[in-house]
Amino acid sequence: MFSGKLLGKINEVIEDCMGDAPAYCSATCPLHIDPKTYIDEIKEGKYEKAIETIRENAIFPGVLGRICAHPCEEECKRNELESALSIKNLKRFAADYDDPVKWDLSKESPTDKKIAVVGAGPAGATAAFELAKKGHEVVVYEALPEVGGMLRVGIPSYRLPADVIDEEYSILEKLGVEIKLNTKVGEDISFAELENDYDSVFIAAGAHKSIMLPLEGSDLDGILPGTDILRKAGLGQDVEIGKKVVVVGGGNVAMDVARTVWRLGAEDIHIVCLESKDEMPAHSWEVEDAIEEGINVHCSWGPMRFEGSGGSVEKLRVKKCERVFDAEGNFNPCYDEEDNMVLEADNVIMAIGQSAETDFVSEEKVNKTRGNKIKVDPVTLQTQKDNIFAGGDVAGRPLLAVEAMAHGRKAAISIDCYLKGEDLYENREHEGSFETWLETEIEEDEPKRERVDMRMMPVEDRKGNFDEVELGFSKEQALEEAERCLTCECKLCVKECEFLDEYTEHPKEMLKEILDAPYGSIDIPYYCNLCETCTVHCPKDFELADIFLEIRRDYYQDGEGPLKDHNPITKFHQPLGKSGMFTLTKKDPAVEKTERLFFPGCSLSSYSPEVVTNTYKYLKDVMPGTGFLLRCCAAPTNMLGQTDKFDKMIDELVAEIEKTGAKELITACADCTHNLMNALPDDIEVRTVYSVIAEHGIPEDRKNVASGRVMSIHDSCTGRHFTDLHDQVREIASDLGLEIQELEHIRENTRCCGFGGMVVPANPDLATNIMERRASETDKEMITYCAACRESMTMVEKPAYHLLEFVFSDQWKEGANGNDNPLKQWFNRWQTKRKVSKVK
Repeated sequence: MFSGKLLGKINEVIEDCMGDAPAYCSATCPLHIDPKTYIDEIKEGKYEKAIETIRENAIFPGVLGRICAHPCEEECKRNELESALSIKNLKRFAADYDDPVKWDLSKESPTDKKIAVVGAGPAGATAAFELAKKGHEVVVYEALPEVGGMLRVGIPSYRLPADVIDEEYSILEKLGVEIKLNTKVGEDISFAELENDYDSVFIAAGAHKSIMLPLEGSDLDGILPGTDILRKAGLGQDVEIGKKVVVVGGGNVAMDVARTVWRLGAEDIHIVCLESKDEMPAHSWEVEDAIEEGINVHCSWGPMRFEGSGGSVEKLRVKKCERVFDAEGNFNPCYDEEDNMVLEADNVIMAIGQSAETDFVSEEKVNKTRGNKIKVDPVTLQTQKDNIFAGGDVAGRPLLAVEAMAHGRKAAISIDCYLKGEDLYENREHEGSFETWLETEIEEDEPKRERVDMRMMPVEDRKGNFDEVELGFSKEQALEEAERCLTCECKLCVKECEFLDEYTEHPKEMLKEILDAPYGSIDIPYYCNLCETCTVHCPKDFELADIFLEIRRDYYQDGEGPLKDHNPITKFHQPLGKSGMFTLTKKDPAVEKTERLFFPGCSLSSYSPEVVTNTYKYLKDVMPGTGFLLRCCAAPTNMLGQTDKFDKMIDELVAEIEKTGAKELITACADCTHNLMNALPDDIEVRTVYSVIAEHGIPEDRKNVASGRVMSIHDSCTGRHFTDLHDQVREIASDLGLEIQELEHIRENTRCCGFGGMVVPANPDLATNIMERRASETDKEMITYCAACRESMTMVEKPAYHLLEFVFSDQWKEGANGNDNPLKQWFNRWQTKRKVSKVK
């Protein structure tokens, strides 16, 4: 099993990784629709796939695409640049491609449980859908002659056409949900009958009754409830309305009432509300649309009394409202009684809020609160009676349509758990809106793009009809708006790492799977290049390479690792690499004291004995007292997690260094440099040969030897943090006359060549993909300062050279060499030993 230290690192990633964090918009959405994904699909022209994505979380996309208050847009990251993405309107665009034939009507096996739903509004309908999908039998009781609840009779059809409601609601009957219209609970059927006939009841009756003000003159004719106006208009019934109308209220219902009576023939329409314009509860766009249609909005005025004669209202006297809320934030209006205004009116319509009609269920069954609302557990929506649940407007504050739908889903989850005898509180923390744990920043070069305006019916064409005002996006508009999406997500490591991209959605998922089954997929940790690219891109600086290396070490300790595919390394390469045939420890014979040793490493020695020998000669010339040490740095053993063998090889290496009296190693390989800096005792310094060359200069006869040649430098991933090294190799390249065409990913942000981490034998296909990706970043020949990196490039037929070839050899003039077979590489290494041993 994994060590405590390793478990701590893994759990830190699982707890804090943002790879699974929803985008700001999705987390805020009460239904957790995934705009990021469906907007990407719109960009790609996959409109049917986009609506499929939306339907995974919302059964009424056309409804929401028209009337959703889009709280998601308030949290859109784009607000920091100019304005939010038009998420609602893009949803509407996708919904226009919806096809009922393709709806998912699958259900779980029948449970023989029956649920009654009171109300076919957004909460009741969503609950019915979710419960039917769970295999339960569902019957909906609706007092109205049509489905939709307040969607039908509270939102005018110029905003939400009836045919959209009818089509999207048809999914309920397709799933086998029975809907009993014109059936009012408490009149046509008693609540007691529902309790008796069903295993559970969900009350989602809404809040349809307008609140009226008991002011002087309130008994005059012509004072009407706003919901009555909307109900009659929504059901296509006649509405008698005068020419002069005053609407009292500052919310969305007030705006809808005013715009409805304008369409019905009213000519002089005024809205009065207590709130200032900035305080109005109505959405700003609703107010703007009302004003555009010629409706007068009077803010900071409150009703004082109704005035009239002959039993009918003729005027509404209002008084100036100086404050709506007190210092504690409580509703407590303060008026200037002397500052009055009179508005003439044939009708005064009240739209200051609604109360629920819940007399059909007694308080012996459920507790009730102010406004005749039903008291529920906020987490489960369960009432005081276990099998009765309530949600939507009937169970608390007025909800947005999308919030009511989320209530319906919440109730369905609770009812399903209740019927199955499961815990109603388990895994409920991310229902409804929540704050995502995602943290992203907008790129500095992200251009500003203005929000695309919705096409609208001209105002002059709206009078006298209820045709839809918003006309939807064209394809061109939808694409333009979709391109504004910032695709907010983390997954920066996954986007950059071929290994993570192929095997997981995000590190949290992968590490959870490993933790759940440590020996289930033992090969996975060996697919990591250990290149630390993930850490470079991770906002949390998680060191996944370190975690995978620790896992390999624990596997080794438990006798489970390395993989059999690594046998050529563990049983042949490493033992042979430290045998006397291929190792050499040499003092500088020209001086009395050897102060440093040139350490070329395995790969360069196996590639070019000539380059190694000439480099050594150069070092002896510019820094007398330089000896030579040909051994493996033990990096392969370390990467495979064989800690004891690695420690032994390092001890042997230190012993060889101590024989010479040297206190410094000069390395030619970034991997050797990285490995030895971490493993050797502090009294042994490590520096690169490139720092020496940069300090002393290349040989005079090599200056501009490659003049005019254009190449790209590959920075070794193990040397990504050696910033001086990056400068030094480029300085050397410049002195050689090379013109460098830089890659996109260089220096600290370099990419792995594919050779690291011993991935090649474990997963050759993955390694090849990584090599090919790196090689494809340039159409120029590649130059490296790591022989293994050079080898990886040539493995995918990318012409590549070692920088030291240009400094100390002319073999590059014959063109890039391919890779020698393993036998030839071992022969080269033997040749290196032989040639260097003869250097005086």
